[in-house]
Amino acid sequence: MFRSMLRAVLALLLRLVFRPRISGLGNIPASGPCIIAANHLSFCDHVLISLMANRPVWFIGKAERLDGTGLQDRLRAKLLFTLGFVPVKRDGGAGGVDALNRAEEVLREGRIFGIHPEGTRSPDGRVYRGRAGVGWLALATGAPVIPCGLAGTDRVQPLGRLMWRVTRFDMHFGLPMTFPEFAGREGDYKVRRLVTDSVMEQVHTLAGLDYVHRYAPRSTPPAEATAGG
Repeated sequence: MFRSMLRAVLALLLRLVFRPRISGLGNIPASGPCIIAANHLSFCDHVLISLMANRPVWFIGKAERLDGTGLQDRLRAKLLFTLGFVPVKRDGGAGGVDALNRAEEVLREGRIFGIHPEGTRSPDGRVYRGRAGVGWLALATGAPVIPCGLAGTDRVQPLGRLMWRVTRFDMHFGLPMTFPEFAGREGDYKVRRLVTDSVMEQVHTLAGLDYVHRYAPRSTPPAEATAGG
């Protein structure tokens, strides 16, 4: 109950202060598992999605962010859990597998899992090619994918900055995407690639941003964690 109340208060404040342009919330199922797949412009993206969606959304994040023992560290950890933070040690290939396993657990429990298929933040405000993990997750669980296009969140929290700026942003959710014709073929990379590309096509259309048919360079400042990639 406390978590729900805090989310509601933070969501109301965010709407009043930032006046975001949001559409398609009705495309998010009222119950059951689904995957929200969004482009990644800013470190604040996962926070904004978690607060603006009509249900809690769970994102993968670096477990190291919870290592602190001070009061500020404990308060930050509490806030992150309230916003749907799923801690995973993301060290190389093993970390990526663990992240997908944790994501699968979230979906099997009937919850919403949020992911940024690009795997890192866009360095220039464009939408980049998605990595195939979202394709595997959709095929392995059968959960519908809700594409989400973001624009302007890089102005809310520019790359490398901790403080937010009060400015409007856009968040648009598309129709659920399902792939029953590929059921049971999550082990086929070409199928995972096809599903991922289909999702990213919808994401960049909703965002209204240019698309780059290559992976985004991993240039994230070391002091910050990439959410959900």
